[in-house]
Amino acid sequence: MADRRLGLPLTARERADLDQLRRTLRESSRSATRRDLLRWSAITTGAVATARLGIRPASAAPRGPLATVPFRQDGDVEQDAEISVPFDAFGQSVTLDPHRSADYGGFWVMYPNVWAGLLRYDEMGRVSEDLAESSAVSDDGLTYTFKIRSDAAYASGRQVVAADFVQSWARVLDPGNPAPMASFMRHVAGYQDYLDQAEGAKLGFRAVDDAAVEVTLSQPYSFFTSYLASFVWSVVDPQVLQNAGAQNFVLNRAGAGPWQFTEYQLDQQFTMEPNPNYFGGASPSLARIIWPVLTGPTAAGDALDRYKKDEAVSADVPLSLMADVQGDPVLSQELSEIKIPGTIRSLAMDFKQKPFDDVRVRRAFALAVDRDRYAEIYNGTWTPSTIFSPPVLKELAGYEPPKGLEQDVDTARSLLEEAGYPNGDGLPEIVYYHPAGESEEELKRVQSVLQIFQDNLGIAITLDNSKTIDQINSLQKDNGGRQFDIIWWQNVTETPHLLSEVFRPDSPYMQGVFNWSPDLPGSGDFDPGADAKSFADLMDKADVEQDKDARNDLYRQGEELVLKNAVYVPIANWLPMFVQKPWLQGTRQGPWTGRLPVLFDKDVVVVKH
Repeated sequence: MADRRLGLPLTARERADLDQLRRTLRESSRSATRRDLLRWSAITTGAVATARLGIRPASAAPRGPLATVPFRQDGDVEQDAEISVPFDAFGQSVTLDPHRSADYGGFWVMYPNVWAGLLRYDEMGRVSEDLAESSAVSDDGLTYTFKIRSDAAYASGRQVVAADFVQSWARVLDPGNPAPMASFMRHVAGYQDYLDQAEGAKLGFRAVDDAAVEVTLSQPYSFFTSYLASFVWSVVDPQVLQNAGAQNFVLNRAGAGPWQFTEYQLDQQFTMEPNPNYFGGASPSLARIIWPVLTGPTAAGDALDRYKKDEAVSADVPLSLMADVQGDPVLSQELSEIKIPGTIRSLAMDFKQKPFDDVRVRRAFALAVDRDRYAEIYNGTWTPSTIFSPPVLKELAGYEPPKGLEQDVDTARSLLEEAGYPNGDGLPEIVYYHPAGESEEELKRVQSVLQIFQDNLGIAITLDNSKTIDQINSLQKDNGGRQFDIIWWQNVTETPHLLSEVFRPDSPYMQGVFNWSPDLPGSGDFDPGADAKSFADLMDKADVEQDKDARNDLYRQGEELVLKNAVYVPIANWLPMFVQKPWLQGTRQGPWTGRLPVLFDKDVVVVKH
């Protein structure tokens, strides 16, 4: 998830690198917030635009009517305003340290307000310049040189210089204490040798002079800048870090973003106030932002309660709260929806567990999915999709997906019979393991989804919600894969690279999970093993192809093979919704950000109300 601009031929190590990154996203996807998924999706989606158009100045990012939530400034601006923005930590510890924080979606959007890097994301997940004034890439695609803005300064007043970046990145890759998100630097030359403390190991970082910093990669990844925009690459003032110490520097003006942290009550609340030295200027209205930390099953409800009492400027509206909001004459008018989805939910089945070792059975399940019914079950918060690549890729990469898997129950039943399971007779038990602790309402929805296969194929699927996520993972290891699962992915680069990360036979999200591999035997007219090899070959080329059209064509061919073999069966794209006070104006939200504005910059104001 997370991820941003790589793109070259993947060596075994590089695949392992991407695999570890994907594992982080995949393992957290069961319990992650929907905003996590949005963030990841937009990242994968983001790498395309950068590879195609280069890194854009923040002001150059297009803002179409569907790309952002359209809040505009009008009315008299209120000065010295204080706002409260609920922050759902989803069980994560909030350290405020960009180099010691986990890969959690809320951090991706909140941290850039304080911690700046060379690049950052816009609300779509597109990469734009932050402290970098310009950038250049060597002809071989291995070396990136960034010129730092002359007016880039920390809240402490010190000017940001190239050596500060090198020191900050070395802190991330401290062999004795690497950052939780160190893998976002694994494409840098010398990365693994440095962590292994190999003799003579050097990292591909260099301060050319005070105003220019250089990053050298192990391979010319076209989507590298998508990773470089992540918060773990942020620069911190080394003098503040040295003087205040690793625990206290976060509250001592060490960042170069538009805000600075000024107060923190551990896992309860933190406060931001403007950075007077920020190059982009400050909001003429906002003086303080209070972020109450909410977590647990009641977090969304608590945030909405605060919103109703005018104690919060925004709140997420999950399905469990939708009826309450839509039935309220005021709240319903303040409800906003992210129009361009950045995530995809799919059915996934293990090629090495019966009956899904037969592509005909897999396709039967694919053709039996009633996506309109699925959308109804989830009250319109999901929109039907027959292809894997999220729609945001069209916006970011110009990617046109192949024809999807439409519902065709008659053909589905014929395929089952051809595979030796007429009307589902003779099938082994199929079990869907849903993590314990889910609400009764969600379990009813899950059961309704499984009922689709009973109605259309005559196949009863057992729902088991007695196991924790750890127990489900242990069962996966014991069985060598997951027989039947429902998976949620977020795009995380500007290219369709998500296809490569998810479906490569050697991906950690495929190998030992759903097991699409070159050694699979044929079934009927299908040869999943040969198609898996062809897919890997296509991804080797696509991930390093610099021409947008050629790259998109390679990814499209790969997605056709994914759909042909029903490796995943796409179901629907999520439509995140939230409420925001109409008097908070100038915010920009999109599939990358969800509810939180991409930045509380000078355009964001409170108008008198």
